[in-house]
Amino acid sequence: MKNPLKNFFLLFLVSLGFATSSPAQQKPTPTLKPPALYSFWGTTKGGDLPLEFVLGVIDSAVWVMDDKKVRYRISRFMMVYKSKDKFEDEKTGELKTRFNTNAANVKNSGYLPAVWQKSLYENIKKDDELIITDIIVRNKRGSYFAAPDVTIRIK
Repeated sequence: MKNPLKNFFLLFLVSLGFATSSPAQQKPTPTLKPPALYSFWGTTKGGDLPLEFVLGVIDSAVWVMDDKKVRYRISRFMMVYKSKDKFEDEKTGELKTRFNTNAANVKNSGYLPAVWQKSLYENIKKDDELIITDIIVRNKRGSYFAAPDVTIRIK
């Protein structure tokens, strides 16, 4: 007849061996690698553009896609408008230039508000700059990603 205590002790040692070896065999947790994203405003990625072209994209959407041509939903973005304005220095009387900056935050939409579209259409001129920055997009699984900026200089 076999000793039950001896069998229990052997079973305990074998199970202890499996328990101590399993953490070493665990796979590392997967990390989320952000996709390569490309940002657009209308049909442009930005750059030095003529005024007539920029007037045509003011009412267009900001959109983002990845290298597999999958479009992402816009969660938010910021439009920064830097207008180059001239003013007369009161002390010297000479004509100088400066940049005036205005910004708008847009959430859950790819379009600028109608007030901003109208204001840009009426006021934008040569040497101004438009920057679409802080673009945050969301994929189908609900993960958020930062997309690259779109910078447009009016020529």
